[in-house]
Formats: sequence, structure tokens, C-alpha cells
Amino acid sequence: MIQRPKLLVFDIDGVLTDGRISVSAAGTEEKQLSFRDLDAVKRMARAGLPIAFLTGEETELVDRIAARFNVTDVTKFAKDKLAGLKALVARHNLTLADVWYIGDSDRDAPAIAAAALGFAPADGTHAARAAAHRVLQARGGDGCAEEIESFWLSLDAPDTSQLQADMASIFRDSLAAHERLLAESLPVLAQVARILSTALQSGHKLMFFGNGGSAADAQHIAGEFVGRFLLESQPYAAIALTTDTSILTAVGNDWAFEDVFGRQIRALARPGDVAIGITTSGNSPNVLKGLADARAIGATTVGFTGGTGGQLPACSDICFIAPAAITPRIQELHLLAWHTICEVVERELHHGTQR
Repeated sequence: MIQRPKLLVFDIDGVLTDGRISVSAAGTEEKQLSFRDLDAVKRMARAGLPIAFLTGEETELVDRIAARFNVTDVTKFAKDKLAGLKALVARHNLTLADVWYIGDSDRDAPAIAAAALGFAPADGTHAARAAAHRVLQARGGDGCAEEIESFWLSLDAPDTSQLQADMASIFRDSLAAHERLLAESLPVLAQVARILSTALQSGHKLMFFGNGGSAADAQHIAGEFVGRFLLESQPYAAIALTTDTSILTAVGNDWAFEDVFGRQIRALARPGDVAIGITTSGNSPNVLKGLADARAIGATTVGFTGGTGGQLPACSDICFIAPAAITPRIQELHLLAWHTICEVVERELHHGTQR
């Protein structure tokens, strides 16, 4: 695992500058600096990372560059970069294992290789790049310090490799369930679509109900019919029995929670309507009671479940059992199944009104 450094050491020419020299009208040497690098070095220093410069030059320009970066720890005239780096590290009571070094030339290569982590810019010499543990994407004088800062900060980010592996396993499990849905479930879903389409065409209504995530599905799908799914069409008669909190709390308090759907069914359902009960376990008592009461009235009963189906098939005229064993996968298949049903039913009803 890569450790954060206790000291960050930069060569200057070819790293913080592009290595080129210009001469001012006054005859002084000038080099171009990147504001991106100036800001990056200052941010790292403010964050508590000690920064030093190690250069083979010994000119007034080195002092001006160091002052511009607000770096006071400067080693000049270090023609042997490895020896200079060792001396610098010793002054800080550190070892080479505590230091990152960034250099661009053949002379820098031994120091790059000896540091705990050595970097070379993209346009460094072949020897520098060969010695580097990491070759930067930035060229000298054009973002090297900024790229080092980004890498330094990334070490604080948590390791997500195991999370990614776990997520990939979940995705594969879900994809496999969707493949089973395609291979096994189209006949029963087509029957459900036909039942819903026929009921709506004949002036009857759809009543959806379930608990928890299935309650969310109930109101979601009712909304698709009353609003629209894909086509600009007339509203269709659909209601979710999960949304009236006054009814749910009154029935649950005064009678029993098992009756929160059945009592609404007895109030609203008529022969020819369709009652759709959604329960991933297939055993929710209030869903089973709602379907039983709907069947007694003469409504068509449709069940949506998963796993082994539980008791739901016995209460349903037709029952879709999602080919998955655990609740999240079952709910994912339910959503795809309902979206598919909504799309084909809406298309059929829309085309019917246009003829």
C-alpha cells in the first residue's frame, strides 16, 4: 500500500519549469511557471506537507522561483542528485522511504529510483522515466505539481475495490434473474397484459395494493395508467389502495391491519374489475385477504410475487412468480414486468381509440 510522504522534493528545471530559458530586456534569465503548479504547491504546504527543492543550479533565479512558490527549503548546486537527496533527508531526520521525489533528467534518475516514490514528467528523459515508479501525464512546467497533488489527495480516499467486487456480483445476479424472466415469464405476463387491457376497454378499473416496496410499486403503476407511460393518451381507471392514510390507519386501528385492503375492495370493487395484489413473499395476510374479497365480489384477481409463490397463487386467477429468490431481485423483476405491461397495454388501448 502506498504511504503518504513525510517530505515532497521537487527538482525545478524540467519539472516546475519547462526547462527553457528566456532573457529579459534587463539581461536577466527568466523561466515560465504554471499557476496550476504554484497553487498546487501552496495548497499542499498549507495542508501540512513539507516541501523542498533540490536543484543542480546555483543562480539568483532559483531564489526567485523558490520565493514565488513560498518554499524556503532549497538545496542548490546538487549535481549529484542522489547524494543531495540523502543529505536533505538526513537534515529532516527522515529516510528515503519517507520521501517522494520528482525529477526529469538522467542526473535525477538515481534519486527518482531511490525515493519511496519517484516521479518523472511525461517529457522527462528516457532514464528518468525508466527509473520512475510513476510517469506523470503532465509535461514539465505544465501541471506536474498539480498532478502530484491529485495523487497525494487520492490516497485519503477509501479503498473501494471490495465494494466494487460486491456490486459486480449483485449486478451479475440481477442480470441472470432478468435472463430467466425473459426465458420463462413472457406467457404469464402476456396474459396479465390481456386481462388489464380487456378490463379497461370494457369500462372496468384496476386496483393495486401491496406493502412496503410493493406499496410503492402499486402507486407507481396506478400512476402510469392514470397519467401516461409513453404515449399521450386518455387516463385509464386505476387506483392504488395504499395511498389513503386515513383509511389505512382507521381500518388498521379499528379492525385489523389484515383488513386494510379487503375493506377497500369491498367498498370499491365491482364484478369485472381487476384486483392486483403484490407481495414478494406471497404470504402477506392483508394482500391475500384483499384478493379473497375481490374474488368473492366477482373481480378478476392477479398476483405478483416471487420465490416459491407462497399462498398467493391459490388466491389469484393468474399469478406471476418472478424467477428470483430474494426480495431485491424479485422487486427488480416486478418493475421491469410492470413497465413492460404498461407499455404494451397503453399501446393497445391507444391504437384501439384511434381506430
